[in-house]
Amino acid sequence: MVSVLQLQVEDPEHTFLTPQELAEQLGLCVSRLSAWRQHGGGPAFVKLGRSVIYKVADIERWLEASTRSSTAEAPLPRGRRVQ
Repeated sequence: MVSVLQLQVEDPEHTFLTPQELAEQLGLCVSRLSAWRQHGGGPAFVKLGRSVIYKVADIERWLEASTRSSTAEAPLPRGRRVQ
């Protein structure tokens, strides 16, 4: 399966990315992901002690929910998580 992130993964429900890996895939700074974790608006994440990881399936759901066909469409409410 080829995901939205152009990653070849067999099982997106059990494949995880670090914040650094996700930032690189999305072309963002790691600090943007950190801000989203603190204030909402980003993909769901897993916190294990001091470590943070992102499930590929959650990232794909978040990207799909964030897709717009024009700037006139309303964005997701701030802080809303895609389930």
